[in-house]
Amino acid sequence: MVRPAAIGIGLLANLAYVIVLTDIAGYDLRTPAVFGQPAQSILISLVIASSVIPPLLGWGLLELLERRAPRRATAIWGTLAVLVLVGGLPYNGAGVTPSDQLLLALLHLIIGAAVIPAFVITSLRRS
Repeated sequence: MVRPAAIGIGLLANLAYVIVLTDIAGYDLRTPAVFGQPAQSILISLVIASSVIPPLLGWGLLELLERRAPRRATAIWGTLAVLVLVGGLPYNGAGVTPSDQLLLALLHLIIGAAVIPAFVITSLRRS
């Protein structure tokens, strides 16, 4: 029950963050140009997908590791989770400002802060 709640909390926190930033503060948060597409304003659907799909994949990997390597599952998964989080931060991007990069990085960090500790703690309880 903790793991789905952590994903939900991360999703709600990211949605609140984007709504406050874009609708209330009026900031036009833009995503970097990728796959030949120009930089564009962030979409709520993209926030939802990027806040739910990676944690679900991470959960699946953690479950697999807990079955195959129960003693090392937490350490392996925790290391991979931090590497994926850091590797996924927007270090640069065509068509976005440094402010956009920072604000997008905060989206990544919000979901990471909600999911990674919860998954690690629940994994430690199982071992």
